[in-house]
Amino acid sequence: MNKSNKVNKALLASTYEVKIDLIEDWNHLLNERMRKMGYKPKKEGYTSYDYHKAMKKLITIRPRRIYYSKEFACPDECKTALSELIKNIEAGENLVPYMSKQVTDPAFNDGLLNDWGIYHFHLNAKKENVSGFVKRSDWLLLAFLKEEGAYFLNVYPHKTPFLWTHIKLIEIIHSNWPELIGKNKLDGIVGLTEKLDDKSYSELRKANISTFVELGENQVYGLIGGGYASDGSSIEAVRTSDHWHNYMLQIELFIKDEYANFKRQMLPFDVGSMEKSLEIQLLTLTDAELILLEKQRNVIIKINHINGNIRMCKLASLLDEFLSKHPNSCYGSL
Repeated sequence: MNKSNKVNKALLASTYEVKIDLIEDWNHLLNERMRKMGYKPKKEGYTSYDYHKAMKKLITIRPRRIYYSKEFACPDECKTALSELIKNIEAGENLVPYMSKQVTDPAFNDGLLNDWGIYHFHLNAKKENVSGFVKRSDWLLLAFLKEEGAYFLNVYPHKTPFLWTHIKLIEIIHSNWPELIGKNKLDGIVGLTEKLDDKSYSELRKANISTFVELGENQVYGLIGGGYASDGSSIEAVRTSDHWHNYMLQIELFIKDEYANFKRQMLPFDVGSMEKSLEIQLLTLTDAELILLEKQRNVIIKINHINGNIRMCKLASLLDEFLSKHPNSCYGSL
């Protein structure tokens, strides 16, 4: 090989280089989100799984309509507290102060939520001075939440035996709003071989043994809350974490394979830039798009993870708009 060929080979190697690590960017972004959500920094850093476990327990902040079951009744002594909670739900306020204090621990596994998808709220009009949580109370509201509504099952004394595995909770959902758990009904299963009561469900859940809920003949439900693994953790959180981890790897490999096409698409933004290597950083992930920054050319890359469409635009013209719409992005932090 002559000297000229060696030089050309070196130039090609430089040209084809792609600097990208979406997994590292993703983990950094999630740690920033955890910090902004109020979680204390973790020395070794939070993982994607930690983040999605936390998100499983937290309730998205948005207005919701209240629905009451036929069985719903609230004792007089906690009606004032219930009214305050209702105002917060309908106004789309942060509901964490009414929840278990353990919600602030990403490692905590909420068995009732992971198994049956049911939240519990403490009914007290008074708040603790330091933590900001409402004071723990003798009464709890149990509710099933969706993005558009909060479905109030009933109010129970905190010391109700086996409250977290009270089969009546699923019966209330089934009799009032069967559409909420319709997808969890197991067609073709007439019944379970062993009839379980509240205590039996409690013992199985404590042992992290998953089971179905039988309400009657041909009325068997499973994985209402997404299910839990052998360590009690949310299977839904595991699946979500794995999904986005694999998606980031898939996009990274795609960019590496198609680097030349990406460069050509960026020529209108940086004429004569084919010789520059690609240096790509993750900015954020929205419900519809993965948003990246090509740092050598200051080009925003938007990849729609629903239809796969890719759009590009110059950073300078959209940065202010982007940062205002995506305050949790990691732009400027990496």
